[in-house]
Formats: sequence, C-alpha cells, structure tokens
Amino acid sequence: MSEDLKLVGRCVESIATKSCVDVSKVDWSYTYNRKKIYEENGNEPNLNGGIKRPVPKDWWVEDLCELEIDLYKRVITNIKNKSLLSYEVIGEALKAYAYRNMPGLSRGIIQSGDVVKYQSTVDAIVCLLPAERGSVSCSFLLKLLKAASLLDSRDIVKEELVRRIGQQLEEASVNDILIRAPEEDTALYDVAAVQKIVEEFLRQDQNTEIESLEDGDHLQRMQPGILSDASKLMVAKLIDGYLAEIAKDPNLPLSKFLGLAEMVSGISRPAHDGIYRAIDMFLKEHPGITKSERKRICKLMDCRKLSVDACMHAVQNERLPLRVVVQVLFFEQVRAAASSGSSTPDLPKGIKDLNSNTSHGSSRSATTNTEEDWDAVATAEELKALRGELASLRLSNGVGGNERNGGDVKSGVDKATISKMRGLLKSKKIFAKLFSSKGTQGENSGSDSSESLGSANPEEAKSTPSRNRRHSVS
Repeated sequence: MSEDLKLVGRCVESIATKSCVDVSKVDWSYTYNRKKIYEENGNEPNLNGGIKRPVPKDWWVEDLCELEIDLYKRVITNIKNKSLLSYEVIGEALKAYAYRNMPGLSRGIIQSGDVVKYQSTVDAIVCLLPAERGSVSCSFLLKLLKAASLLDSRDIVKEELVRRIGQQLEEASVNDILIRAPEEDTALYDVAAVQKIVEEFLRQDQNTEIESLEDGDHLQRMQPGILSDASKLMVAKLIDGYLAEIAKDPNLPLSKFLGLAEMVSGISRPAHDGIYRAIDMFLKEHPGITKSERKRICKLMDCRKLSVDACMHAVQNERLPLRVVVQVLFFEQVRAAASSGSSTPDLPKGIKDLNSNTSHGSSRSATTNTEEDWDAVATAEELKALRGELASLRLSNGVGGNERNGGDVKSGVDKATISKMRGLLKSKKIFAKLFSSKGTQGENSGSDSSESLGSANPEEAKSTPSRNRRHSVS
C-alpha cells in the first residue's frame, strides 16, 4: 500500500533533497561527522547552540548507511540525478556504506555472514560508482574486486572493476593487488586477474579513433595514449614488487611469471633491481626449472641497470647462469672505469683471447657443450675465479683495486679453477653473444635498455665496496 500511495518514493525524494541542501543551511543533527568533530576538539555540544562548527559536505553519509541496499540504491541514484554533489562526496558515501555493511572489507577480507546480501551490496556499489576517474581510491576498488572474487559475483561486475582499477593502477600498492586465487587453483594468487588489470592500464596508452570515410566505411586509427612516463614507471615498479611476492609460491607456473613480467618489459626504468629480486626469488623457490627456462627468465633483466648492491649480490649468486654472472662483472667494471674518468677497460684476458684465437676444427658438439656450460649455474669456485679475474683487471687498470681488495687478490684464487674458467671463455660464438654491445655501444643486452655501456651512474660505482662479503637485495 505504501508503494501505491507513493510514500516510499516521496521519502526517497525527501532524503535526497535534504542530502543535497547547501551546508550553510544545515542546522539539524547528523551522526558520524558531528561525533567526530566533538571528539577532535574536546568539546561537547552546547545545549543552547552556542558552539558553531563547520558542516562537512558529506555530513549525511553515515545516516544513510542504516538503509537497506534497495532503498539506499534508490536514494543515491536520486542524489546523482540532481547533479548537486561532487563525485568525490558520492564516492565517499559508497565507501562508507560498503565498510559498514560488509564487515572486514576495510581490511580486504569478507567475514562469514549472509553471502547473498554481501553479493547484492557489491553489485549495487559497483553499479552506483560515479563515472569520473578517482571518485574512489584504487585501493578501495581492489578491495571490492577481492570481495567480488570471493563471493563469485557476476562477470560483468568483475570486468567493470578491472576496467576502473586499470585506469588508476599507479595508485595501488603490492598488497592491494595480491588477490587470492580460487580454491580450485593450485597457485596462491590470481595472476590472471592482475594481468587483465595491467592490460587495461596499458590500453590507455593507445586510444582508438574511428573515422568515417566517404564511401560509408570506417577507418580505425590508433592515436597516442594519455599515460605519462611517471605513471608507467610506477606501474612497472609495482609489478616488479608483485612478482617478487608471488615468486615465493612454489606452485606458481613459470608461464604466469613470465607472462606478467613481459607485459611491462617495454616500460623503460632506470634500475632493474626490482625485477632482479623477483627473478632471484623465483629461482630460489623453483630450483627444478630447466637450463632453458633459467636462461629465459634471466633475459627479463638488463645487467647494465643493476645498482652496486644488486651487482654485489649477483656476482655471488649461485642460482644465476654463468653467462649472467660474467655480464654483471664486465658491466660493473665498465661503470668503475667510467667513474674514475678512464677509458673503457680491456676485457679480461680469458675473454680478450677470443678476438685473436679462432677455434679451428672445433666440432658442432663442442660448441653446443660450451653453450650448455654458459647456461649452467656457476659454482662457488667459478664465481670466486671470475671475481679474481675482475680484481686483477682492476689492478692492471689502476681503478682503485688495491684499496678495495687489499692488494694481491688473485694470489688467493685457485689456479686450477681459473684455468677451467678460461677454458669456458674460449668460444668466439659465446663472446659475440655476450658482449656484442661492446662493439655497438648501444644495443640492448636486457629487456629495455638504450644506454651505452659507459652510461651507468658513476656516483654509484665510486663507493663500490669489496665483494668478499655477501650482500642481499632479496
């Protein structure tokens, strides 16, 4: 009968009208904000109305949280249609209602309760979100997505959340995007959901424009996107951190790790320490991967963009393929030479011999075996030998070797191991692949570098301490 008499509609209209009234005319009590103001100022309300406090624009938000979801949806829709309140205020109202009616959502969890009610609440909140970007925080949107996944909401709801999150992904933190995988999945986190979000983010960088032609056909043109370099860099760092977290999951397939990492590999970043941490963590938790898989995952990073601390860790990292360790040692030596103002140093003797000594008569199987040696994991003795070669190179070039290594470092290195390493280095094919950038001075050896070998930050190299101690960046 109340509907027949239009009582509910009139009440909804009255609430919406009162919520949109100018704050200067609000002279009645309201719940949350009034209590908050008194607590902050240490004052109690004057019964005679002597204390006058400014009324916030969202004064009505807490009172409306008492409504059932169907009535709430009608009121908010009415408020939006009046176009008198900003989208930030409406976004704040939706956030307050979700937190009040879904216990645990503010902490990114869903407590046990009425699943159907929670599901309808998530659906309604997503439907009511203002169209403007930034009406709610990216963190709140990700909490809604986690809830939608747990509650098995409709695909259209989750797709809308993914679209909105992708538009402001640079605001997110690693913890925000750690979305639990469905129970039937063996992996711990839902990497596919994050891939969809990143894909949505990158889509902004290439807008489609439809142009009508005279014959009635349509021409699709791709226009430059709206993403700033700063936003892309923030997202690249975010994904690097996310990869380091999910790499701890022993059930994470390599394909998912690589798929997500390669999505942001085209974003240029000044340092590759983040992706190195992620790679190192994956290798640590997945020791059973093959040589080819280890080689592929290491291609994600550019050794020239590792910081001094990361280089120090890498040259002692027994999980890395031998070729990666050699690259790190060489590029760090180039950086050390650049910081001292000297010219790019000569290669270590074991590598330099490759220019003058050609392996005549070597068989195809011998070359293959050498390739396998390069892709193999370096032993502790081999790493020690390589560091000895680098130390002797520093001494011969006068790049502070005496101060850093305490004099004759090479004398303490096992000669048999150095001999073994020199044997591995005597492959012209390997040399060409490893250090082709030595001659071109600009080609990538990693995922996205366009800098020359001597372009690393010289300030970082000036303070390079001894590598005799293990440093961790993991």
